[in-house]
Amino acid sequence: MSSVPDPKKPNFFEKFDEEGGSKRKLKNWNLKLVAIIAISWSLFQLWYASPLPFILDFGKIIDVPARSVHLAFGLALCFLAYPTFKKNRDRPISGIDFLLVVISIAATLYIFFDYEGLVYRQGIMAKVNLFGFNIPYEVILGSLGIILLLEATRRAIGIPLVIIALIFLLFSIFGQSMPDLISHQGLSIQD
Repeated sequence: MSSVPDPKKPNFFEKFDEEGGSKRKLKNWNLKLVAIIAISWSLFQLWYASPLPFILDFGKIIDVPARSVHLAFGLALCFLAYPTFKKNRDRPISGIDFLLVVISIAATLYIFFDYEGLVYRQGIMAKVNLFGFNIPYEVILGSLGIILLLEATRRAIGIPLVIIALIFLLFSIFGQSMPDLISHQGLSIQD
């Protein structure tokens, strides 16, 4: 005797969703795209962690650029798998989510492709002269990266961790104004 599930009645997983139900319900090509990215990320991690790059003398990646690739995969998956708001979880991936994926990949893979330049400049921000204006593009990419990371954190984990991260960001900038017990020199985004 087999019972046919009632489509109107929520199944066990919908009823007892431990993650709070914020993940997007992926279907069709959206599901395939996220699966391909997740599998590619797994293959990248397996390659990076294995001795094969050293045995074959091919594909060796040092730690900081590898972390930027890791972050690019994580941000891409987060923006594709989690909607902006929980109420949008039944909708397919939006164009804005794809735009956020492209911007986050650009911000993170900049570290991968220009790591030597970052090291050789020793903290001096790179600028480009555009129509007579010096534009500090590294500050722009870094700021976009931080904002996108905070948004991905909000989508996947929630506001509390974003608030904690913002408190620490503010502490790193305004550390010189804190009481002596917790004060430090402070950071600046200026030259």
